[in-house]
Amino acid sequence: MHPILITIGGYQLHSFGVLMSLAVAMGSLVVYQRASKLYGERVLDFCFWAVLAGLAGSRLWEVLFTWNDYRANPWTILALWQGGLSIQGGILGGVIAGYFWTRKEKIPFWQFADLVTPAILLGQAIGRVGCFLAGDDYGIPTASFLGVVYAAGSPAYQVYGAQPLVPAELLEGIWDLVIIALILGLERLALKRFTGFNFPVYLGLYSAGRIVLENYRGFSLTIGEWKTAQVAGAAGIILALVIFLLLWRRSKRVLSE
Repeated sequence: MHPILITIGGYQLHSFGVLMSLAVAMGSLVVYQRASKLYGERVLDFCFWAVLAGLAGSRLWEVLFTWNDYRANPWTILALWQGGLSIQGGILGGVIAGYFWTRKEKIPFWQFADLVTPAILLGQAIGRVGCFLAGDDYGIPTASFLGVVYAAGSPAYQVYGAQPLVPAELLEGIWDLVIIALILGLERLALKRFTGFNFPVYLGLYSAGRIVLENYRGFSLTIGEWKTAQVAGAAGIILALVIFLLLWRRSKRVLSE
C-alpha cells in the first residue's frame, strides 16, 4: 500500500486522489462509449454534472454522520484528497443529477440509466483500489491468508497497527466487477423485455453485497447502534425490487396495448 505515491518538495501526490481521478476518467469514457451513439457529445455534460453531484453527495453523506470530526476545522470538509467519501451518498448525488439532466435534455431516464450503470460500477471498483492504497475503509483483523498489513501512517495502521486485516475495499471492488459482468451478460436479452433493467439489478446486488461486507469492515458510519451502510443497503434492496416490479409491470402493460 502506498498512501503517498510521490513527494516533491512539500507537495505530496496521494494515491487516493490519483485513483479517484482515474475512476472519473474511466467512468466518463464508458458513458461516452455507450451513450454517445444515441445522445451525442452532450453526454459529456452529464458526466461533468454527475461527477460534481456525486462528489458533493459522497462528502455530505460522510460529514453528516461524522460531523464531530469536522466541527473544529470545517475547512477540512473540502480536503477530499484525505479520503472521507461515501459511495451511498455518491450514488444518491449522481442519480439526482441524472434525473434532472435527462429531464432537461428530454431523454428517457431509464433508458439512459441502462447505459450509464456499468460506468458507475467501474468507477466504484477503481475507487475502492484507491481506498485500499490509502489504507481507508479497511477491514477487521484476520488470520486468513487474505490478511493485509497496511502501511504505517495509514488510517488502518493507526487503528490496528501491524495486524493483518481483511482487505474489505478490494473485496467490494471485486463484487462491483462481478455485478458488471452479470449486467453486461444479461442486458441484451433483458433489455428486449423492458427498459430499466440494469439500474435496479445493480442497486439490489450492490446493496446486498455491502450488507455482507459491512460485517468485515473495521470502521463504519453508524446511526445509533446500526451501521449506516447496512441500513442504506436494506433500503436499497427494497427500492430496487420496487423499481424492478414497476418497470416490469409497465413493460407488460405497454406490450398489451
